[in-house]
Amino acid sequence: MRNFKHFGLGFLLGAAAGAVFAFLPDENGKSTRQYLKEDAEDFKKGHKELQDGLSRAQEAGSRLASELPAAEQMVSDLNTDVDRFKEEADREINALQAKIDQLTEDLNGDLNQTEN
Repeated sequence: MRNFKHFGLGFLLGAAAGAVFAFLPDENGKSTRQYLKEDAEDFKKGHKELQDGLSRAQEAGSRLASELPAAEQMVSDLNTDVDRFKEEADREINALQAKIDQLTEDLNGDLNQTEN
């Protein structure tokens, strides 16, 4: 029990000395209280900047969510247009190939007739 009294007394004296030293100015003349005040102001400023950033991110997310269906529709329409173009191009290519084949066949026929 006696050791506990000494420990308690030492603890209280240490806490009191810490409190006194905490409010003494440092080499630059600033007290711990001034440092804590500056840190609190920096924290408030950082917190406000974070809130502003989160607000802007929420607004951007809302705009994206509202514009996403239109963008999806545009992509779908573009895919449809590309598919139609490919089909038309394939038809044109096949028609041209048929004409080339016919011209080649006619040319070969004409060459065969001139040889005979």
